[in-house]
Amino acid sequence: MRSRRAVLGLGLAGISCLSGCLGVVPFRPRAYDEAVRVEAMDVAFTRDGSGALTLKLQVGNPSSDAATLTRVDFDLRVDGRRVATGEQVMGVPLDGKGEVPLEVYFPLAVARGGGRPEAGSHVVRVEGGVVLRFGGSERRAPFRDTRSLDIAWVPGGESSPAQ
Repeated sequence: MRSRRAVLGLGLAGISCLSGCLGVVPFRPRAYDEAVRVEAMDVAFTRDGSGALTLKLQVGNPSSDAATLTRVDFDLRVDGRRVATGEQVMGVPLDGKGEVPLEVYFPLAVARGGGRPEAGSHVVRVEGGVVLRFGGSERRAPFRDTRSLDIAWVPGGESSPAQ
């Protein structure tokens, strides 16, 4: 009987310790996997080597602790080819259990002359994450979305965010 109490006591102590750590969501191991939704996405490229990716995200804080959104990163693919990666640093406050709409604009630099005119519908896939900072710890909430978008000009090869 004493050993059961000891095990139960250790288990309860562990749970209370976890709940005291900032950003922890006990009993919901996938909470951060479901914290970000892509509401809208737009991508455009021009022949002069510029482009833009606009993402409208709905970001929820699954923890009861207040957080700060510190950055958003992304990997962009068009028709299966990676065309851009990047990240944006920010400082958006987010209350515990709160949600915030977030619109992120990424200017892109693409290789000149490496593209082709292919007006029409293209499969565009974006994967990335939103980093939430809780005091000294950070948690990444991933997102992914695939859409069919009309793009007039598609770059070839890999590109990077504009500096």
